[in-house]
Amino acid sequence: MTSTPPAPAPAPAPAPDTAQRRAAVIGGAFGFFVDMFDVYLPTIALAPALSYFVPSSVPPGTKAIITAAVFVSTLIGRPLGSLIFGRLADRVGRRRVTLLSVAGCAVTTGIIAALPGHAQIGLWAVAAMILLRFVDGVFLGGEYTGAIPLAMEIAPHGRRGLYGSLVSIGFPLSYCSISLLSFLMLHIAPAGGPDSAYAEWGWRVPFAAGAVLGVIFLVYYSRTVRESAVWLASARTKKRENPLKTVLFGSARRSFWQVFVLMAGVWFASNMASGLLPTLLGSQTTLTPTQITGTLVLAQFVHTFCFPLIGALTDRIGRRTFFIACGVSVGVVCAAAFAFLAEGPWSGLPLVFALTLLVRLSGASMFAVTPSYICERFPAAVRGSGFGMGYSLPLLVTAGYAYYQDWLKHLIPYTYTPVVLLVLGGVLILAGALIGPETRDVDFDANAEPAAAPSAV
Repeated sequence: MTSTPPAPAPAPAPAPDTAQRRAAVIGGAFGFFVDMFDVYLPTIALAPALSYFVPSSVPPGTKAIITAAVFVSTLIGRPLGSLIFGRLADRVGRRRVTLLSVAGCAVTTGIIAALPGHAQIGLWAVAAMILLRFVDGVFLGGEYTGAIPLAMEIAPHGRRGLYGSLVSIGFPLSYCSISLLSFLMLHIAPAGGPDSAYAEWGWRVPFAAGAVLGVIFLVYYSRTVRESAVWLASARTKKRENPLKTVLFGSARRSFWQVFVLMAGVWFASNMASGLLPTLLGSQTTLTPTQITGTLVLAQFVHTFCFPLIGALTDRIGRRTFFIACGVSVGVVCAAAFAFLAEGPWSGLPLVFALTLLVRLSGASMFAVTPSYICERFPAAVRGSGFGMGYSLPLLVTAGYAYYQDWLKHLIPYTYTPVVLLVLGGVLILAGALIGPETRDVDFDANAEPAAAPSAV
């Protein structure tokens, strides 16, 4: 009787060269830039032109809800995009999904730039804006399920924190770029009312720029970035489960729910430190809109240079330690900064800039580490789905922050409601970090079966 020799183990994925790594990191950062550029267009570029879409007869409270709906519709669309495109990223490849999703973003943003206003089609104008922003969010949710896992799979072991932070630079750079572009447009086409130059056409320029950036990204990514060798090796192995089922209910569920808790805290903090901060500066300081925009641009520019330092630091001290510190920073430092702003109105550009920078550093630095950390929590076979859903599904809980504030205002003054949400965000980040393991030494073994990582004790 003869025995059948065991099948040879799959060959390890070839190590990517320097050019591959550079292209993947630049592509990931560029994709993240396009993603976040589109996300924050309404809060920065569209806010001075809201009268173009919403008539002055609408009560202030309703206007605030409409403004939040334009922003939140994108955030709600992103989890759906992650569900759709994350599965595709694990099945057909990271590169293809990245190209498809960014193409959808570019087309949708270009259509938004051509929308008519309330004077032309009535309230259908703002309804179309909200719907298109939702569709845009679906495509945005697909972009990072492909580009970011691909970049992290190409990054060298022991330096994923640094490489992840370089990818994440797209976040502060996009916020800075939108603020700067809006700043310039407000000078060229001043805002005033529904008939002002900015309301008529000035706001369209940042949206058109977002569409053009998407096209430029498609050209660059299609020509320079190759598929992840880690994914190619994983794709040759037999997948016994649907990636979505594995992440939500299967062997990777513990990793997902731990990441869900942590990212819920991150998004609460981000919604305050990024989405709500411009509005708070407008109501609680004596600065002009131009000065506020300039303050945001400079603060974001400084914050950008901190990202690589933070990423490299986590390669030494660990991701878990960093997120524990972030929980305290968000719940104490950032919350205190918002409470101080709520005592306004404040005057003096240096003071407002210092507060803005403090809010950014204490409330949004987590994004320097989320690409590496979340990718390290999932194996290659489900990494696209795991990253996409772990990163974006918590938005279903946090995207309604404006409505939470509306409820909280019955208990405390409205200007203090962000403080409560920041404390909650800090608690969630701290809890998510404590129940999760350290990940910096995780080996991206492409052929490993999905397995739940043990919780740290």
